[in-house]
Amino acid sequence: MEDEKLSKDWPHEWIKKIRSRPSKYGLSKRMRQVDLAQRVGVDPRTVQQWENGDRLPSVGSLKRIIQAFYEEGILLEADPRQEAEELWNTIKRFSEARSATSREFPDFDSVWFDTLANIEAITPKSQMAASRSSIAAAQRLPKIPTLFVGRSLAIADLKEQLNTHSLVSVVGPGGIGKTSLAVQVASMLEEPDLQGIWMFEFGSLKDPQDLGQLLLSTLNLQNQENRTELQTILETISDQKMLFIFDNCEHVIDASASLAESLLASAPGLTILVTSREPLNISGESVYRLPPLSFPTDEHSLEQLSEKEIMAFEAVQLFLERALMIAPQFPHTLPNLRLVGTICKKLEGIPLAIELAVARMNMLTLEQIKERLGNLLTLLTVGKRTAANRHQTLKSTIDWSYELLTSKERLLLRRLSVFTGGFTLEAAEEICIDDSRIPEGENCITSKDMLDLLSGLANKSLVSIEIGEDYRFIRYFLLEAIKEYAGEKLKNDTDKHPSNPLFERHARYYSQYLVRAEPKFRTNEREVCIEEVRREYANLRSALEWSYSNPHAYSFGLHMVSNLYWFWLHEGRLKEGLFWLDRFLHNETQELQSSTDFAKALHGSGVIQFIRGDIKGAMDSTIRSVELARDLGERSLLSSSLRLLAFLHIKQKNFEEAEPLVQMSIDIARKTDDLWNLASSLHAYGKLRLEQNNYLEASKLLNESIHFFEVVQDQWEVSGPYESLGYSALKLEQLTTSIEYFKKCIAVSQIYRGSWILSRGIEGLAIAVCNKKAFTEAAMLLGAAEKGRQNSGGEDTPNFPAEHEKVIVDLKHVFSDQELHQLWSKGATMTRSQALAYSLEI
Repeated sequence: MEDEKLSKDWPHEWIKKIRSRPSKYGLSKRMRQVDLAQRVGVDPRTVQQWENGDRLPSVGSLKRIIQAFYEEGILLEADPRQEAEELWNTIKRFSEARSATSREFPDFDSVWFDTLANIEAITPKSQMAASRSSIAAAQRLPKIPTLFVGRSLAIADLKEQLNTHSLVSVVGPGGIGKTSLAVQVASMLEEPDLQGIWMFEFGSLKDPQDLGQLLLSTLNLQNQENRTELQTILETISDQKMLFIFDNCEHVIDASASLAESLLASAPGLTILVTSREPLNISGESVYRLPPLSFPTDEHSLEQLSEKEIMAFEAVQLFLERALMIAPQFPHTLPNLRLVGTICKKLEGIPLAIELAVARMNMLTLEQIKERLGNLLTLLTVGKRTAANRHQTLKSTIDWSYELLTSKERLLLRRLSVFTGGFTLEAAEEICIDDSRIPEGENCITSKDMLDLLSGLANKSLVSIEIGEDYRFIRYFLLEAIKEYAGEKLKNDTDKHPSNPLFERHARYYSQYLVRAEPKFRTNEREVCIEEVRREYANLRSALEWSYSNPHAYSFGLHMVSNLYWFWLHEGRLKEGLFWLDRFLHNETQELQSSTDFAKALHGSGVIQFIRGDIKGAMDSTIRSVELARDLGERSLLSSSLRLLAFLHIKQKNFEEAEPLVQMSIDIARKTDDLWNLASSLHAYGKLRLEQNNYLEASKLLNESIHFFEVVQDQWEVSGPYESLGYSALKLEQLTTSIEYFKKCIAVSQIYRGSWILSRGIEGLAIAVCNKKAFTEAAMLLGAAEKGRQNSGGEDTPNFPAEHEKVIVDLKHVFSDQELHQLWSKGATMTRSQALAYSLEI
């Protein structure tokens, strides 16, 4: 018989042919798609998709399919159990092959099937109505023991989604506050025709098959004879308007998805609000990824924020609210609020982490808590005794998620802990994928695995995603606690396998990343390049740390610092840049000391020391850089280092020594057609002529410098020539032109975070406007320039000391000491943006 030899290759053939068989209870009776849909509790279109091969049944749906086939008497009479198992295994094989997350499909449950033998054929519908159960309108929500804090935007968004979707899933990592938010939103719903709100806490379940019984017991319903649990529930709620909350579904995600799909297909008045660490991934689901509470980020300097501004962060509000319970007299002073802000920043706004940190206030001061945040998993171990085990410590809540991962997902999560501050897909592929020579297996990640595994971790809220404006970039990152947890697991791996190459691949990748980035610093792509390096800087710094700690990897670190000095200059991180340059320059490896990277690092060190006012240190580094660049035949680097040496001599008024150096630099640049170096060296030549009081020739050279910078489309470097042109015009008594040049210098330099060029431009503008008798403006600008110099980490003396001192003398003739001090202080208290606006509007 053809039906007895069904294809074992195609699930849709199994389902369609078995459904189409005549029932043993009546040869004329055949099951329709709509009949199967009703028995399983899904939409008829879902059955069509199963039988067309477009979709596979979930575990729960498959059980109900088999039960329907058995009760209708359309499984093979000779051995129904064997046919049911073959159907199950076929769908299992296809489901695992199609899975994007490598989730395993459970084996056939023989015990469950054997219980079906004792069940009679399902009771006719006419008799069902007579035994129908009912539940009273109710609101079964747990009472939140403490005040709910923040989340006003999330509450508004969720309420809107519940108005337009019948299935809404609140998704996020453990401890983010999904359950509290769901309860809060449900308690705020104002729908007069809502007949009940019920919360089903799945967290305590261990067996997915217990979901139906949990619903029955929560709804106070009894199992009905010859009814499945689903049928009993549907008979009761099918015509009622209700809200169900499925809480903590991640460990029974397949069963939860199947149950939600079945309920919604047959109960049009039902809305389901889900909390889970991953979405159900079924049709009609609206996913709301819950962000952390707002907290101070790197963009917020807590030292510059007011008490009101710090208290506006939701994380700070939660900390203070919970602190009142432990320390009612806790004073909300500004120093205390700054410490709380620092703690909340480290905890990244995770409510559970904040609650656990507050719990330590009975033993530790805020300073002590802040100092111990280096190990979150150890510090945050004091939870409420009544909390679920997974929420009693930060480690336990991550343990809960980790145990739900496949072995490969765990492996990737451990490897992702090597990143700091986020990563790109390309970086993960380059660093975390195993060598192609390693045989595939559970402890191997291949290129074809990566996207699915990373998607799975993001889906389960263990990896977070950051999408840039206009989708210019997509980055992934681990919350700090998850990174620390995965890092400990990785350390265990490394202890077992000391040759783990992960960190070396990380250092090599970011070393090569800078090779691609460094040339862009000298083009019109500089601003975009700076932003990209800024995003990766935490990884770069981490790679530098590892390289320095492993002497065999010094070459990676030296290569990085030789390409990073431009970044440190533009960001104003002069002290940090010099720290890293010194670390890798002061090593005893002869091979590295004679390399191009060593020569470039010497040049970078010389530039930063020059800006910081350490002329002797800059001279030593630059002379060595010139010698090494000449020996290596690195002509571009030689041109740059000769120019820097000329600038240093100009600074010391050694004009005779400076002239041949700058001329050699220009000659090399012209011969090699190096227009960027040519533009820079013409600036140096113009500065030399300016110091020699040859203002007309200085202006000619400086304008030529600007021309070549414009040719190579470097918009930042023209700030230097514009500043020098401002002084040249000032000396030629062209005051209006001088002011225009200084404003151009200011406008160009405002793009970047480093303030040393900006403060020089403001200082020049102050001198120019003073010569136009704008004394009040000059005094305020000088105050702003002085503050900029002090904050820049650069030299704290004026760029043109004589001109600066003359203006001070002029101002003292106009204002009293008190008046001058007030104007000076007013300028010094201006923010960077205020100083910029004030300068450009004069």
